[in-house]
Amino acid sequence: MRYQYIFKYYEKFRQIGNELFHAGLNNFHSGNLSVREDQDVLITATGSKLGFLEKEDLVRVDLNGEEIGRASCEVSVHRAIYKETGVNAIVHAHAPYSVVLSFDNDHFMPMDGEGKVYFPNGVKIVHVRQSVASEEVALEIPNVLKKDKAVIVAGHGIFAVGDDLIEAAKWISSIENSAHLVYLHRCMKGVVK
Repeated sequence: MRYQYIFKYYEKFRQIGNELFHAGLNNFHSGNLSVREDQDVLITATGSKLGFLEKEDLVRVDLNGEEIGRASCEVSVHRAIYKETGVNAIVHAHAPYSVVLSFDNDHFMPMDGEGKVYFPNGVKIVHVRQSVASEEVALEIPNVLKKDKAVIVAGHGIFAVGDDLIEAAKWISSIENSAHLVYLHRCMKGVVK
């Protein structure tokens, strides 16, 4: 059964991982991707290089099963999102401008036209004590993602959801582009906060 999912999804995982890396939205070993099909989740392995994924970097886990050693350390967060929402795909990226703007804010409001269209109410920023692979993140962000397309975990990165990996990655890219523009605008005005 494992190979059936890898065969079906590998090329899309490889494409999205590569695009996120080359766009500067993840460093060499950061971020993770997953898709859900019924009670199965296919997720990138912990420490995998998203920009250069191999078939061995994809791990199948049961939605309700025990942790799998090779699955991304964020697997509990992905499972919590899938259990609470109707989404089919999750993309998590450490987008630098979004992370920078998350330190001192509870909400991110795009200023550009596209950002305003995609996120008319902005993007919620969740502040937690332990931002990486924590139970706190797994408890906090699914509630946001029941109604929103994405959420920023302060000091960590964006979790975005969609019907497929392409849609989820689209939200990451749009938020990061908007965050970059806000950052540049603030630099021009001498107010980087």
